[in-house]
Amino acid sequence: MIKVLGGKFKGKKLNNFKLESLRPTKAIVRKSIMDTLMPFENKNILDLFSGVGTLGIEALSRGAKSVCFVDKNPQAIKILKKNINMFDCECNIDIKLSDVFIFFKKNKLKFDVIFADPPYYKYNFNDLVQLIKPFLINDGVFCYESNKFSIQKSENIKIKKYGATQIIFWRKNER
Repeated sequence: MIKVLGGKFKGKKLNNFKLESLRPTKAIVRKSIMDTLMPFENKNILDLFSGVGTLGIEALSRGAKSVCFVDKNPQAIKILKKNINMFDCECNIDIKLSDVFIFFKKNKLKFDVIFADPPYYKYNFNDLVQLIKPFLINDGVFCYESNKFSIQKSENIKIKKYGATQIIFWRKNER
């Protein structure tokens, strides 16, 4: 069972379904991500590989102005819509049934925070950073969840590890 951990929807249970490639972010990891990225007020969020929406919904619960959810699995999108409909939210919510790469070919918006929780071993962090860069505001943060792997650290990167999971926070810094 997945519960919203903080904000105005705290304690609400989210719908989920069993699928081998669907791996909702664990509560301890979600809490750490949200605490690291706070505050969310007036921020525009992009939740890539969103699944049933746990990261984007946490951001909404904590005051995000808008969230765009992107996932190519129709069943995940169906459950995500059920989850969103449980909340009385005056936020701008957009749900896209789309492959992430096709989404970016059409997207014209920029975001304050971009979450990516792709299937482990399927997408490379460095490739995704290059893909999302034009769609992240300056000083915005790209939050990438993956299995543990070595990455060259820089002043723009912060890494947190939880068991077999690694979270990389990359801040766009163009001056």
